[in-house]
Amino acid sequence: MTETQNIPWKRLSVEAAAIVASILLAFSIDAWWGDRQQREAEQVVLQALLDDLQVKQVLLADMNLFSNAIFKSAETLLRVAAGAEQRPSEDTINRLIIDTWWVSSEALWDSAPMNLLVAGGNLSLVSNPRLVQELAALQVAIERVKFHYRSDAGFHETVMTPFLIANANMARISASILHRPGHPEITATFPDLGFTKSHLASDLLLTVEFQNLLVAKMERCSDILDVGHPGVEKHLVVVIRMLEDELDK
Repeated sequence: MTETQNIPWKRLSVEAAAIVASILLAFSIDAWWGDRQQREAEQVVLQALLDDLQVKQVLLADMNLFSNAIFKSAETLLRVAAGAEQRPSEDTINRLIIDTWWVSSEALWDSAPMNLLVAGGNLSLVSNPRLVQELAALQVAIERVKFHYRSDAGFHETVMTPFLIANANMARISASILHRPGHPEITATFPDLGFTKSHLASDLLLTVEFQNLLVAKMERCSDILDVGHPGVEKHLVVVIRMLEDELDK
């Protein structure tokens, strides 16, 4: 009998098969564990993103009221200046002017989860390719509305404020603040410093320079209301629905 005949091939074959099976099982367990960890990480990110975007949805409605109120105040002042509307009291004119001095802040639209995924180049964390596309589209829309907010803020800092400081009695006008534009329930008071007789705001309405400022302010509010906000709202609705579906799986 030869040495080859003494080798227990059957037992070795079984042992080899067991070893291969155990290796494959280990690989499959590792793959399963890796997929599970990736899915759990994705769920955490998607939940954080959903929470943030739902806050943004409430913010959008809030900022629509805010920007609309500013636009309407500027429009009313121009109609009064043109004689198309009865002149209100001096206090009301002051309040309308101070409404137009409010400004939007692009920082309101900052989103840590969106920055992590899109700007940070981590969209690979999201497994749904259609959701990836919608998130990218939402990021573009948010950047667009932030651009319009920056335009409004720049106009406020470089044009509106210097003009009012040079031509209006800011102490008297500011004392007419009652609330944040569009939100009468939010009190915004400024101390009355006793300036009551000089620099009537109604005289300011008669100047072409101030009328031009009001038109420019309305234009910036229109960009926010007619271009910026609708674009964000459209994509917010889609992304929020898709996130809810993903998290329900």
